[in-house]
Amino acid sequence: MNQQAPEMTTSSKPTLRDAARHAGCGFVMGAADAIPGVSGGTVALVLGIYRRLVAAISHFDAISVRLLLKREWRELAQRIDFFFLLALGCGIVAGLGTFILLIHELIEPESPARPYTYAVFFGAITASSWLVMKLIDAKSAAQTSVCVILGIVGAAVAFLLTGPRVFPDVQEAPNLAFTFVCGMIAISAMILPGISGSYLLLIMGMYGYLSGIPKALLKGEAAGADLVQFVVFALGCLVGLISFSKFLRWLLHRFEPETMALMCGFMIGALRALWPWRDGDAFIGPPSTGALLGCAALAILTAVAVCGADYFTGANTKIDEVVHEPVE
Repeated sequence: MNQQAPEMTTSSKPTLRDAARHAGCGFVMGAADAIPGVSGGTVALVLGIYRRLVAAISHFDAISVRLLLKREWRELAQRIDFFFLLALGCGIVAGLGTFILLIHELIEPESPARPYTYAVFFGAITASSWLVMKLIDAKSAAQTSVCVILGIVGAAVAFLLTGPRVFPDVQEAPNLAFTFVCGMIAISAMILPGISGSYLLLIMGMYGYLSGIPKALLKGEAAGADLVQFVVFALGCLVGLISFSKFLRWLLHRFEPETMALMCGFMIGALRALWPWRDGDAFIGPPSTGALLGCAALAILTAVAVCGADYFTGANTKIDEVVHEPVE
């Protein structure tokens, strides 16, 4: 577009209360991203910060580089929504670091808490799917039909992606190009509601290897090759995040109902990854009626809590968090 696009703004200057809220949102997003089958993008969408997040990330471009080289710090900070990203990023790092060490004790195959933990996630994602579905604002019967078709396609794709794994688990440092591509794919999935970047890493056999590096660092057991792998993976994440966010922002601006329908389909199809009872790649039934009733109760309570939180906070109706600006 030749026309200069207005910059993203918020309704007021950032406050400590805003920073605390965004850090809290980031913490929950990081916790979600640490869990195979749950997407941080889903959390951002339900909490009402999704569009703002995508817009902020997509502003890491040539214009921002020029502002950086000119040392125009104020303009750069405003353009990339720096204080929002800083608070959110700190929360994400804290949530990811905490839960990658904590939650995996609950979802290990031999853990008795595993079915109940996944039941909680199942209820949360089910309720989130309903909340996202309510955001789809089709303007005509034809657009409604397209949204329905895209929702079905999204559900089918996510359902297939969360099926049996094809790649074996990586046991030692793989090819750096493969690691870089894994980073691009994983981060792109992480900002999409419904598609879990952690689960895609699990499918590609990289989840166990990469999640083991932070643990090895804490114990002082990380090798140099592992650190190189981690840096290359982070670079892949950075490239994927910046490039994919621009495309996603364009979709939200041009085809918002259709994009939301596709995301909702992703979320519904990805529920397959959260089935509480699973033996490897095989889906099995509950071991007892008590376990079934317990998991069902937890899923329902969690779904009610998510819907209640959305109703009382009005997260998805806050105009100051959603800025519909033209794409440059």
